[in-house]
Formats: sequence, structure tokens, C-alpha cells
Amino acid sequence: MKCSSCGADVPAMNIQYSWKQLLFIVPIMLLGFWPLAQLTILRGDVTKDLVVRQVEKKLSFQDSPRGKLVVTGLIKNLGKRDWSGVTVEAEFFDEQGVFLDESSEFLRSDILGEAEEHFKMEIQGPGNALTAETTTLKVKISGGRSKPF
Repeated sequence: MKCSSCGADVPAMNIQYSWKQLLFIVPIMLLGFWPLAQLTILRGDVTKDLVVRQVEKKLSFQDSPRGKLVVTGLIKNLGKRDWSGVTVEAEFFDEQGVFLDESSEFLRSDILGEAEEHFKMEIQGPGNALTAETTTLKVKISGGRSKPF
């Protein structure tokens, strides 16, 4: 490499940074990575924040001649994050614990931090196995998105 003013050969270039430049650049870099951390690392876990309570199942013949199984319950948000696009999943098991069927429902309303939201699932034309008294129902949260900003 040659010097632009005198034309002499320059064997090596040393670039030195002062601590003042470091104090200026590092906070700017951290501010740039904060939104990325909120979208990935600090996102939260929907299955830990949201808990399903007060689950009931009823058989109704009101709107359908074949009947429908109505599952209702309450979702409690134990965390401070707001959740949207929550999916509730109901699994049915017989008396031996053998899986019979499942159904899911997408909630269109948001669940705010430390709030409660009721849900209702309707299963059209359930079989006799789902409506039996010995059938066990397990309701859980299977998905959702937190609002990062």
C-alpha cells in the first residue's frame, strides 16, 4: 500500500480505537439488538402463562338433530404478557386412557395480562364414545402469540 501524499510504501496500517468510541458504539448496538431479543428470547411461553379452568361438557340437541357436544371453560392469564391467536385443544380418552378424538378452537379475542377469558367449543355430531360418562376430557392451550411491543 502506498501513501497518497508522498508515494512511500506503507508496510502495515494500525487502527486504534479509544475508549470514548467504545462507550458511544456499544449502547447503540445494544439498542439495536433489544427488539430482536424481545421477538426471540423474551417472547414467553403460552403454556406457562395461560391456564384452563372450570371445564364443562354438555350434550345439546338444540340446533342439530344429531346433537353437538359443547365444551366450555375459562382461560386465566397468570402472566403480564398479552396473548392473541390462542388455540384451545380438547382431547378425549376412554376409561383405559386410550385416545379417542380431539378438537381445537381458535380464540379471536386477545387475552390481556392477568385477565380471564371464557371459551366455547362445539363438536358437531359426536359419537357415543365422546358423550359417555366414562370419557375423560383434557383441555389444554396448544398455541398463541405474545405481543412483543
